[in-house]
Amino acid sequence: MPNMNTSCAASGCSGPSVVTLGKQDYCREHFIQTSYQHLEEYQQKFNERDQADELASDSRRRSLHEIVDQSTTTSLTHGDLSNLERVQLLDLVRWAGDLIRQVRRGPRKRVSIPVRLYLESSSQTCAEETLVREVSQHGTSLRCKIPINVGELVKLERMDTGEQVEAIVRWRERLDGSTVHLGLEFYASTNFWRFEW
Repeated sequence: MPNMNTSCAASGCSGPSVVTLGKQDYCREHFIQTSYQHLEEYQQKFNERDQADELASDSRRRSLHEIVDQSTTTSLTHGDLSNLERVQLLDLVRWAGDLIRQVRRGPRKRVSIPVRLYLESSSQTCAEETLVREVSQHGTSLRCKIPINVGELVKLERMDTGEQVEAIVRWRERLDGSTVHLGLEFYASTNFWRFEW
């Protein structure tokens, strides 16, 4: 939470700090401007396929999640936003979300593992069997027909071993009809897939 008594960290700005990004406090205008600068830089890195450095990828992922979190919080808690600021904050969330999906968190392996996906929320309980085709040490992506949203908690069960793991839905894209493609990140760092990474 920024200190309302301090000024924006942007050079020459004396506006009040209302949003924190990367341990710096900013006024809304400079938070939006700085976030766009970060996203442009990360987009360039992805276009250059610069994901070899695991530490750099982790740092980018954290920064992207912070941009999403702070943009969302700002849009929900600041009642005096202009229409332009609302559009910019929504655009930041969308763009950062797209980039998050491109960040590689460690190596991927191509597989064909049958799993059962469980969603238990206050409004519904669903389960669906599906195949995972690509996995990492930290999660997986899969296709399903369960109506599920980013940020929801799910359980994943391997049908070959019976092992279960909890995960959070990090990204979602609609494919055809009712089918969605989900990116899941495990809560606990376990060797759920039983591979040497």
